[in-house]
Amino acid sequence: MRGYSVRLQLACLAACLLFVTGCGGSSDAPTTVKVEGTVTFDGEPLSEGSIVFDPADGKGGSSAGGIENGKFMFDSQLGQKKVLISASRDTGKKDQYDEPITESYIPAQYNSQTTLTADVKADGENKYTFELKSK
Repeated sequence: MRGYSVRLQLACLAACLLFVTGCGGSSDAPTTVKVEGTVTFDGEPLSEGSIVFDPADGKGGSSAGGIENGKFMFDSQLGQKKVLISASRDTGKKDQYDEPITESYIPAQYNSQTTLTADVKADGENKYTFELKSK
């Protein structure tokens, strides 16, 4: 009887290994590519901020990255994107806990009411330049 139990355990282990191996063999993850570029604000590189590529049709996931010294680079899914750019700066004031108060200074037309777009393609370079203006 003991031999039967060992064979049953080995068969179960082999079945589990086949199942795990089969699950990891292919991916349903969407294709992503590197996107990069520059962001200026009133003609100067945006010192720091964030950039988000949202699907223009509302389907699929968003991709995001940081902006440093006017440059960004991250992976994005393919397709038409709405681009949202935001940044904040210190106001020179402090809150009740003596923490610095910051303000968002990028106009809504570049974030919550964005007019910026990008078409992320599988082939070729996906380099973008966004020139933001305060007015």
